[in-house]
Amino acid sequence: MYVCDWSITSALVDEFAERLPDREETDWRVSWLPGRLVTRAQAIAAMELVEMLYDRSVTDTDTVQATIAATAAQLGIRPIDVAVALSSRHPNP
Repeated sequence: MYVCDWSITSALVDEFAERLPDREETDWRVSWLPGRLVTRAQAIAAMELVEMLYDRSVTDTDTVQATIAATAAQLGIRPIDVAVALSSRHPNP
């Protein structure tokens, strides 16, 4: 994951977050959460979720599931909603 002052991108999946120009420093948009503004910390969490779910080297363990649940909670969404949102954007991971 590449984090800059104005954008966050992933080498694993074609998703991104960007700070909105001419807005508050805390106003970020995440590509897979359309219509929703988040903080920078939430944008990083959203991109971490993408990477955890699409990184084939991450194994499905209780620890990973707990991390996914905790990270999704930072965004105020359930892990299943994350999976649904991402699967509709990336039907063939």
